[in-house]
Parts: sequence; C-alpha cells; structure tokens
Amino acid sequence: MAQQVFSSLGETADRKLNELADTSRQKLEEIKKKNLEDLYGDTKGWMVSNPGKTLLGAAATGFLVGWLLRRK
Repeated sequence: MAQQVFSSLGETADRKLNELADTSRQKLEEIKKKNLEDLYGDTKGWMVSNPGKTLLGAAATGFLVGWLLRRK
C-alpha cells in the first residue's frame, strides 16, 4: 500500500517537474526573442501592477544579501 502511494507521488512529482521544465523553456525562448527595451517595459509594467509583490521581493532580496554579507 505505502509503496503504491510513494510510486504515485513520484510519478506526480515527475510529471509536474516536466511541465515546469517545458514552461521554463517556452518562457526562455520568448525572452530570447524580445529586445532589452521590451523586457524593461514588461518588467516596469508588472512592477506598477503589483507594487506589493515588488516591495516584498525587494525586501526579501535585501534581507538575503545582507544576511550573506554578514556571514563572512
């Protein structure tokens, strides 16, 4: 019974990982096709549309960099 559950979980994880890899490849190809100005505009638009996520990401990045620098 437990072996079947773990096998099913492994298959599900493998399928999700493959889906994530395919999606990542597609996004990378889209990014390669765009020029730098388009990427800047897309990023700026996303940041304006999602100020909370932007602020949270910036704070998390600052915390991580500070923690890494303090460790040394």
